[in-house]
Amino acid sequence: MNRRFSVRAMLALGLILTAGGCASSSATGEEAGGAGGAGGAKSSAGMDGGGGAGLATGGTAGQAATGGRSGAGGASGGLGGGASGGEAGAAAAGGTTGGHGGAAAGGASGGHGGNAGSGAAGKAGTGTGGTAGSSGGAGGTLAPPKSDSTSTLGISAPGSGYHVEGNIPYGPFTMQRLDVIYPNGAGPTGNVTLPGVIMFHGGGWTDNKPAALKASMSSFFSRFLKHGFLVCNVEYRLADGTADGATAPAADEDALAAAKWFWTYMDYYHVDRSKYVVTGASAGGQLALMVGMATDVPDLGPTNPGEFTIAAIVNGYGPSNVTDLLARKISWAEQWLPASTPNRAALAIEVSPITYVRQDVPPLITVQGMDDTTVPTAESQALYDALVAAGADTALHFVAGAGHGFSTPASAWPDAESAMFTFLVQHGIGK
Repeated sequence: MNRRFSVRAMLALGLILTAGGCASSSATGEEAGGAGGAGGAKSSAGMDGGGGAGLATGGTAGQAATGGRSGAGGASGGLGGGASGGEAGAAAAGGTTGGHGGAAAGGASGGHGGNAGSGAAGKAGTGTGGTAGSSGGAGGTLAPPKSDSTSTLGISAPGSGYHVEGNIPYGPFTMQRLDVIYPNGAGPTGNVTLPGVIMFHGGGWTDNKPAALKASMSSFFSRFLKHGFLVCNVEYRLADGTADGATAPAADEDALAAAKWFWTYMDYYHVDRSKYVVTGASAGGQLALMVGMATDVPDLGPTNPGEFTIAAIVNGYGPSNVTDLLARKISWAEQWLPASTPNRAALAIEVSPITYVRQDVPPLITVQGMDDTTVPTAESQALYDALVAAGADTALHFVAGAGHGFSTPASAWPDAESAMFTFLVQHGIGK
């Protein structure tokens, strides 16, 4: 899915894309971008700190409490590797790029030993870890995820007919929690395999009010449930000025880690790996774009985007060019990526989805209100134009009369929904 290249090499070549147009920083609607508290501190520790060992549940999450990206232990993976189909993480000793020994039969990428399984054998580990076996068979036992009973985060409420596993940890930080939603009769004990979607709420990467968190995504998750999906609804760290907050690129690191967690548990939840969709609203749209488009950029945390495969991206009015947002002095972007951030200009490019435009991105549709004054519509147009020029499979749908989000007019959400799911059905996903 992902072709690796150096963002800093791009910087040297001057390949910086900027969208035109103008917008205000005001935010309205259920998943609107908004202002929050003062910018929080960047995630702890440095680029090469000692990573925490992988979790016992197959090494699926375990983002290091010290934030280490390439030190001993690494983040996704760890000793033991993965189970249930060889979905283990990348490195153990040696970090995200160093596998210590190859994966065993059924194992995935690198890993220190890996669990034995009946799937395809992983490639022998070398200094870069190996890359193999994401399908695998019944190797080992993946521990069922457990909800965090101490979490105070709101839980998704899809209504009758659906089951919710709420506030499941995918990492050690307070905000690294997610909900898994599926119809009664589906999920771990069900007898049906469904497409899966992972989604991210909006709020300008900063807004920590309850109305802006994952439970607010009902307008998105209800529609995906209706169209036959199992939903993974994700919370992530925000630049909200709290002790649990963090500025860029923490939200992108969390989005990638959550995407890998969901991939690891797809067999457990009976999700079709070939129909893995990512979506998000507003700032969550940027996270969705990064999950689907980003290549192996070391600065974006320990999770390698190559550790999972996205089938399609549905960008709900998300910004695609953080450099452009900062140039416009949009307040919530400046709070997420403060002027005091080291190498700020380079980091802005690294967290801008437009940086990763290429022919082989997953099929991608952007849906946005024509009258959006929060996220510049010019960014969506520029992303679409660049993807078309690259030969990618893409679509852009502007909803007439709608602002940021699709709360008005009455025709807005039906229009947006039709565009989103027509695109997915055309690609053999959902109904």
